Amino acid sequence: MLLCLLMVLFYVVNFNDDDRKRRMINRFRAVDIDLHFIDPVYETDPRIRETNLYKRTSAIMLQHIDSLHHFYYNTSAEHCVVCEDDIHISKSIADDMPNIINTFTEMNLDVLLLGYLWPTDIPDNFHFPVLTESTINNKYKITGFPDDLWGCQMYLVSRSHARYIMETFTIKFAVDNLEKIHYNPDWTITKYGRRGIITPMLAVEEGDDKSGHAGQTGFHKDCHDHNFNPDIHI
Repeated sequence: MLLCLLMVLFYVVNFNDDDRKRRMINRFRAVDIDLHFIDPVYETDPRIRETNLYKRTSAIMLQHIDSLHHFYYNTSAEHCVVCEDDIHISKSIADDMPNIINTFTEMNLDVLLLGYLWPTDIPDNFHFPVLTESTINNKYKITGFPDDLWGCQMYLVSRSHARYIMETFTIKFAVDNLEKIHYNPDWTITKYGRRGIITPMLAVEEGDDKSGHAGQTGFHKDCHDHNFNPDIHI
């Protein structure tokens, strides 16, 4: 099976949205990749029930943590990829992942964003330093990124960093740092360790936003419109 060959598992964070789940299964099935859907985390979860945390965001964060927990404690894979449930994926992701993982390992990275939110071309400046000496498969490069880049649409993580994330970003951490940092994947999983982003993206958000906030909705749409290519993405 492909995933055993790659030694990477793919997890999806989905909260009882059957339509999104079906689309994700179909897209990944088209490239012969199986998915693992982690159980939803509800706002009544005992881990967050009695805290002053923003329940919805904390529940999403805990689904990411639970994905990493399953990967670390229930598999022998060296890497995992965690995805949100509303992404288009590269048609060549299965062919490209072995070389991406090799480069990830050679660079000793902890986390690599394969899909994120950015509505323009990645600029060539000191905020986005190029980290790879040569391109991957003659089409990808890895760069650093500033803290104001958002998005956990898809990320590759090492086994050691998965353990670091689980042990560091606990509910106690969230409560103790309530005034300093949001208990949110965008502010934790993507902002610590030896990190990078890949360009072009392997995963592009569909462009919808459930928040109902006009600014957020427009931003997500702009990111989709700039990065989605029907010749490249499913």
